[in-house]
Amino acid sequence: MTRLKEYAQQLEGSDKAERIYAAEDIGYLNDPRGVTILLERLGKEPSRAVRDVIFQALIRIDADASIEGSIRLLGNADPQIRNQAVDVLRNKGARSIPFLDKVMREGDKNIRKLVLDILSGNSANGTEEIYAAALSDPDQNVVITAVENLGKIRAGLFRNRIESLLHPGAHPMLISACLEALVGIGDAASLIAIRRLFPEIEKLPDFQLASCLKAIGALGSAREFAEVASLLYVRGSHLRPAILNALMAIHPRCPSIEASEMLLSELQTLVESEDPPLCRYQAVRILGRWATRDDVYALLVSWLSNAERLVRLAAVEAIRMTERPELEFVLAARLSEETDDEVLEALNC
Repeated sequence: MTRLKEYAQQLEGSDKAERIYAAEDIGYLNDPRGVTILLERLGKEPSRAVRDVIFQALIRIDADASIEGSIRLLGNADPQIRNQAVDVLRNKGARSIPFLDKVMREGDKNIRKLVLDILSGNSANGTEEIYAAALSDPDQNVVITAVENLGKIRAGLFRNRIESLLHPGAHPMLISACLEALVGIGDAASLIAIRRLFPEIEKLPDFQLASCLKAIGALGSAREFAEVASLLYVRGSHLRPAILNALMAIHPRCPSIEASEMLLSELQTLVESEDPPLCRYQAVRILGRWATRDDVYALLVSWLSNAERLVRLAAVEAIRMTERPELEFVLAARLSEETDDEVLEALNC
């Protein structure tokens, strides 16, 4: 009796531990014929522990049969089996791509989405045809998943295709996915497509504005800074974190931006308001960009004794960004009164 036949008989036994050992042994044997044995047992195996070992064995068997068998499992009614089949195919790496390409062209929409789940987080090398098909897929969820994947891996090769999906008739979820992906890819040229779709950001509904602000923060310039700043005066407080984040992200790319008196006043009011501490922290850090102005610098120094610790922390960080000769003296003077460990650490840096 060959070892494979012996393990196959043990895999059909009544003892769970024996079945686990048999599945492990088939995997270590690394015989392509073992794939059929494992898959046949999987269809009737009641124990999840044994099924887990069967999938580990499929990963170990270095044969196309293991890939083909796992692909067939993507259509299984049991979500646990589908998810573990995805894991097997991820472990197979580049070797599985030709098989996945075929499934992407022939499988139903659920299978096509699972193909993209398998590829998630991996380089686009060798998968270009799969993604090209996915971006033209008739099912919206498949397209969105493809866009999300490409953004995560910063696949600049598909930047133009993703930008082309930004049009007025696109589903809001697809638009959000495209904006997020373009942020991940990080090419400032994408701003042209974004502004073509959103020429007047102040008119956007809240659910779209948050995604748009993230993209503009990552890719925008001085023009966008002024537009985003104007939103502080007209949009609800729930959008302030997104607005302030965008301002903080844009400014380092455009250090010569001049602040309007209205913006400086609005930021000061925000710092001294009852808004959430994080918003107040962000407002201080943005104001700190103009600490060369004596009035702004005086505000930063006064906020070193603010009751809110995040305001004090932001003030320390902003003052440290200045080149004023007295800054170490100003910060040292605060040391004896400060009690918060994080602020103390910033003061001592």
